[in-house]
Amino acid sequence: MPEQIFQKRNVACKARISDILNSRFVKDDVSAGFIIIGGINVYRVNVIANFVYKSEQANSSTAVIDDGTGRISLRAFESKDIFSKADIGDFVLVIGRVREFGSERYIMPEIVKKITDIEWANLRKLELKNINFENVKIKEEIPAAEPSQNISEEVYSLIKSLDTGDGADFDAVIKNSKNSDAEQAIGRLLENGDVFEVKPGKLKVLE
Repeated sequence: MPEQIFQKRNVACKARISDILNSRFVKDDVSAGFIIIGGINVYRVNVIANFVYKSEQANSSTAVIDDGTGRISLRAFESKDIFSKADIGDFVLVIGRVREFGSERYIMPEIVKKITDIEWANLRKLELKNINFENVKIKEEIPAAEPSQNISEEVYSLIKSLDTGDGADFDAVIKNSKNSDAEQAIGRLLENGDVFEVKPGKLKVLE
């Protein structure tokens, strides 16, 4: 029997570009590599930064983002149009995996989403300003089956409707949802960057 039936998907860790560039990069037998931030093995990162460069070619697309702490390249080989909805000067949310080739470290993006409200970038700076990664515990998100799109859309709308200004209460969303998989759907929305936890237990949609 194979030792591993399916690959577990790791939650994307919110990080500064400087954290990514200055961390140790490790290659192992079960992945293409990960970085170590504050003693934590980080396979996927969640970054909000300014889009400062992009080049779309036939075989691959590249871009550069800057969050004020540093700059890092994004390289896309399969989803070559992943940068098509972002222009130079835009703020973007990037979720992806850190890779290293030669002496260059870069992100292979899974999601690149344009942010129209700059307050999201300011909020992220506040979140990470005094963070101590030694005290952060990253848990793996391992749903065997992802929630359906309909459930995610219903929960997304519910979060938006229950938000009176300071975010929708997590427990209230679960209580008011008609779906038993609402909590799983919230986790998926958080992972994709469609929803943010503006403070513990308070959810807000990204618009």
